[in-house]
Amino acid sequence: MTKRLVVCCDGTWNNPQQEDNGLPAPSNVFKIHNAIDLPDSDKYYHPGVGGEGGVIRPVVGGAVGAGISRHICSAYHWLANNYEEGDDIYLYGFSRGAFTARSLGAFLGRGLLNLAGVKPAEAWLRVQRAYEEGYRAERSVKQVNKNWKSFNAGVATPVRFIGVWDTVGALGVPDDFELLNLFDNPAAWRFHDTDLGDHVETGRHAMAIDEMRSSFCVTRWTNRQTHKDVSELWFPGVHSDVGGGYASSGLSDGALLWMIKESELAGLPFHSHVQAAISPNPLGALHNSYKGAFAKLRSRPRNLPAMHPASQEFHESALARQKNSPLEYPAYYPTTILGNDGDSASFNVYADQHWNRSRLYLEAGIEYTFNATGEWRDSEDACDWKGTEDTKLTMGDVIRSFAGFMGAAEPIYSKVTGNSGADFMFTKRVEDKNWFTLIGAITNDNGNVAAVNNDGSPFAHQYAELYQHRSKPLVLKHPGYLYCFANDVWGLYGNNSGSLRVTVTRVRKAP
Repeated sequence: MTKRLVVCCDGTWNNPQQEDNGLPAPSNVFKIHNAIDLPDSDKYYHPGVGGEGGVIRPVVGGAVGAGISRHICSAYHWLANNYEEGDDIYLYGFSRGAFTARSLGAFLGRGLLNLAGVKPAEAWLRVQRAYEEGYRAERSVKQVNKNWKSFNAGVATPVRFIGVWDTVGALGVPDDFELLNLFDNPAAWRFHDTDLGDHVETGRHAMAIDEMRSSFCVTRWTNRQTHKDVSELWFPGVHSDVGGGYASSGLSDGALLWMIKESELAGLPFHSHVQAAISPNPLGALHNSYKGAFAKLRSRPRNLPAMHPASQEFHESALARQKNSPLEYPAYYPTTILGNDGDSASFNVYADQHWNRSRLYLEAGIEYTFNATGEWRDSEDACDWKGTEDTKLTMGDVIRSFAGFMGAAEPIYSKVTGNSGADFMFTKRVEDKNWFTLIGAITNDNGNVAAVNNDGSPFAHQYAELYQHRSKPLVLKHPGYLYCFANDVWGLYGNNSGSLRVTVTRVRKAP
């Protein structure tokens, strides 16, 4: 008799005992595992990396993703012992658990071993070899050992559904840890797939709009435009506002309910009381994940499409929050698109802020010019939007010149190590632009389909030195929201002051 087999892979530091201020706060992975109306023997749940017991595993697993491979193999081993040909497989995950579920799906694309009657030690050995010599080497399990029994003639095992919340591929040491990154082993992470295989019938991905941690950049399906049945939607909130993990779960309940409804359409049964027990609230608490130790690391706004009522890429909860922003928070993603030639918009840019949101969404193939008035200060040195590199010599110039020598080494370091995201301490954020010049950051991942490397370090957004485009228009190949900042040392924005008034004008459609 055909079965439905469900694998649930939890997120970083997530487990069933998780609490938030003394209240139960499980993730959506654990909730959906409990909501599915199937025998326990047909459901598999694994805590997230860093969510297991012990002393070392929670620290190392949570920090750099150690244990991902072990989790993939454990889930594969369970399927190899429980699957029968014709069964439907459903995979779920959040955060790095989402990456685990997606990698497991790709592993199944290389074939699924039949471990019936195989002794335990030999079974684990076969799984490990199938993983290392098959999946990682891009070979089928039959190519590893033709004498092993496997399902579906040793070719791809069909997967009915993969449902994930805010996939994070943060594996290994992120690139902004320059010295630690020297000891990282990229080969350990690069085998993981970001495509959704043809053997997977349906893929669903709920993504967090408001997550700012650079090392938690979302990993999208890179073939989302060509796969037969993929839906990736943006939801309001930070990482755990979408995947769960806060006691106040109005936002994450919305992403959970969406996933349940999509799963039901794919044939998965749920307990009858489940939907009534979920209380989505698009105006609910939106948490701050960029604090504590994370606030010492880089931040980065995500690459979003323009948020407007007609958009098909945002969940209805995001548009509802934009329309009726809660009073406890700033207006939610107000968006201005300069639709006609000659249209302009102005906004303030503050020297002490890492990211100044302009509310402007700049379109591809349009010419834009920029102007700025006012003065800002890098400690005691005042300047306009062109920056501090002028004819006046100050002590600040001497310090910046010394930092410039360090910055000159960044391209060499990046080339030797392959770390394109290197940013040495006391160097400029954008090394090839002037000190304290006004930078425009267009959040478009510079056109990269995959926003991140497999260690979780993101590709840079597109940066422009805006004074260069006062008369010579800037034309974008890829659209995105515009953010602005003074080009300073990341850790020294606290000694900056002042602001500029910036005006952006649409000139015309590029010829």
